[in-house]
Amino acid sequence: MKGAMGYLVFTRLKAQVREVFKRPSRLIYLLLLAALFGLMLLGGSGETEAPARDARELPILAGAFYGLMFVVLVNSGFKNGASMFSLSDVNLLFPAPIRPRTVLYYGLVRQLGTSLLLGLFLLFQYGWLHSLYGIGGGMLVLIVALYGVSVFLAQVVAMLAYSFTSASPRRRTVVKCCVYGVLAAFVLAVAARAALTGGLTLDSLVAAADSSLFRLMPVVGWMAGILRGAMAGDMLMLGAYAALTAVFLAIMVVLIARYNHDFYEDVLRTAEISHSAITAQKEGRVADSAPANVKVGKTGIGGGWGASAIYFKHRLESRRARRWLLSPTSLVFAAVVIAFAAFTRDSGPLPAFLMAVYMQMFSEALSRFGRELTKPYIYLMPENAFVKLVAALRESVRNGLVEALVVFVPAGLILALDPWTIAALVLARWSFTLVYNADTVAEMRLFGGVSSKFLTIFFYFLLMLVIALPGAVAAIVLGAMGVHPALCYAALAVLNVPASLLALFLCRNMLQYAELNDR
Repeated sequence: MKGAMGYLVFTRLKAQVREVFKRPSRLIYLLLLAALFGLMLLGGSGETEAPARDARELPILAGAFYGLMFVVLVNSGFKNGASMFSLSDVNLLFPAPIRPRTVLYYGLVRQLGTSLLLGLFLLFQYGWLHSLYGIGGGMLVLIVALYGVSVFLAQVVAMLAYSFTSASPRRRTVVKCCVYGVLAAFVLAVAARAALTGGLTLDSLVAAADSSLFRLMPVVGWMAGILRGAMAGDMLMLGAYAALTAVFLAIMVVLIARYNHDFYEDVLRTAEISHSAITAQKEGRVADSAPANVKVGKTGIGGGWGASAIYFKHRLESRRARRWLLSPTSLVFAAVVIAFAAFTRDSGPLPAFLMAVYMQMFSEALSRFGRELTKPYIYLMPENAFVKLVAALRESVRNGLVEALVVFVPAGLILALDPWTIAALVLARWSFTLVYNADTVAEMRLFGGVSSKFLTIFFYFLLMLVIALPGAVAAIVLGAMGVHPALCYAALAVLNVPASLLALFLCRNMLQYAELNDR
């Protein structure tokens, strides 16, 4: 049976490689990505006299990022398990005369490869990582590999957590408290050590985290310890934390393999959910996420007439999904930006603002506005097309303001900015809510017939740059003239609004016909 699994793995690999050469478009994408990465390496590989920042910060930042992904995936695992198997595995592989343990190992190996591929986006962070911390290409590859390992560990833990807790809500609560309690205890211990030694300053936090206390934290600290050992050339540290990670993984796999022979039942629901999501995306539909047990409460939209009913429908959907102003994902993105501002406060507000705008792209992609355009209701309403687009944007605009305040009020205090600059940053960040949503409409109107995901993303970025170009040029010119930064960000915000509304107005006719693809 091991031969059957090995044959399946290598056959899949050969088929995927053959598929690349059979479809020239995929080969072109790979060559283009390789060329972009090569240009980035050449552009960022200049010799620097010394790193711009303390190199000890990088393992801590990387560990915090790994830990964030680990917590998000494990938390999802408590609800749905881990998606190590597809529906084709459920239909074809599970009924085959193969031992469940062998099938489990096959799923783990395939998931490890998928986890490593998910970290390839980190390769394009080489420029600022090299300039700030002086790392080379080999260290960047290690960062990507550690990201893949942390995601893989999270998937394994999520699978085990779901298997042990799916049948008992009380057991799920106990296990969640234990997992999060251990991680929170380590974080509080590091913060307390920093407060006792030098106060809650950046230097004291870095010194407290650059210790064995932080590196003993499960998964998070181990990944940071491996990276720290590699950067310092301490092979003993690197080997010790790598061995600890391997032992932890082995324990998890043994627990799943020996004490959960019926793991087939545990992955059925996850495979069905994943298959439904993939099918919906191919058909141009985006399913809303909601809790398994929804408390309906009062019925009816509760307000609105004509196009304004869309806004009240969004509010009702948010209430039933137990989301009020900001989703947990938006809060996580806000925490990432605030932490980034703390680590780059010597460079002014621009790096934090660019990071906030970059992270906003992901939060706006998850907003209800984009999902509304895939449903028939907005096309059928006998209202003006532009009015319907503006009404569908109301919830995103409201949430965008709240998110901008949550991000830049704490970040502005960390950066020691004056109130005018903080207010301008909030307005500029808020204005990009309109930019991204107008970009979504323009991309669907102009390039809705493009089925290639790569080209869709490329056109999305291109249109975003076109819409934000007037404001960006004005801000750069004002900054070169020595104008106060608050006025520069305010000019960016003021020009983003009419540019976004103009894009929405020019593309308003997309609501006359539902040009949705079966992708």
